[in-house]
Amino acid sequence: MKRNQLQYLSIAGALLGLLAGCTERNVSTGLPDHPAAAFDAAGPLTSVVTDPAGDAAWNLNSGPGSSKKVPDYLDLVRSEITQKGSDFTMTIDVAAPIGLPDVSTGNGLIGWAIGLDTDPTTAPAGYPLSNGTVVPFEFYVNVTYDGTRFQGMVIDRRPLLTGREAIVTPHPFSITDSRITMTVSASAVGAPSAFGWISFAAVRTASHDGADAFNGVDVATAPGGGVATFPQ
Repeated sequence: MKRNQLQYLSIAGALLGLLAGCTERNVSTGLPDHPAAAFDAAGPLTSVVTDPAGDAAWNLNSGPGSSKKVPDYLDLVRSEITQKGSDFTMTIDVAAPIGLPDVSTGNGLIGWAIGLDTDPTTAPAGYPLSNGTVVPFEFYVNVTYDGTRFQGMVIDRRPLLTGREAIVTPHPFSITDSRITMTVSASAVGAPSAFGWISFAAVRTASHDGADAFNGVDVATAPGGGVATFPQ
């Protein structure tokens, strides 16, 4: 894990905490009313990032407790996005089979996600991040586990740019051994022809004041720590 990847881990941690807070009143099946970008449906397009096994760490790889072993099912080793026709298939591979994770590791919530930067000219502020935090990702695609069930969600943050609420929709996914596979229609993420992206794992932890806090434990990015590009 490179030093300039840590900013993405802090984003990841803040994100996961609010993913679990999605309720029926902020879940919508609609999409914002602005045009989607064109995309190439002629054949499969792919982008892949890899990350060394064993580099996942608590507390952004520094500070008290950072040397504690992170479970291998939260240690990212490879992520891939493939577009074929009108669907994106997103996979996250980790260092060990996921099974039914011990959520005490994350105080009841752990998760894996991919962030998509589909428009380099915008950076939405707010949901699912707290305190109006600005990040470049227009979409998050994730799978979380709360000790009872796994669930997958797409968060469309584009409406935040015009003062509206983000749109949260479920997506189909599967978990096979150490691989998470998420399937998302191109229209659900704006049908972009190109975008930047990262993948990450995060957990819920207890903060010093007794409130919940959320920490990223691993992130897979382009070489050097920046966003990867799709297609490659």
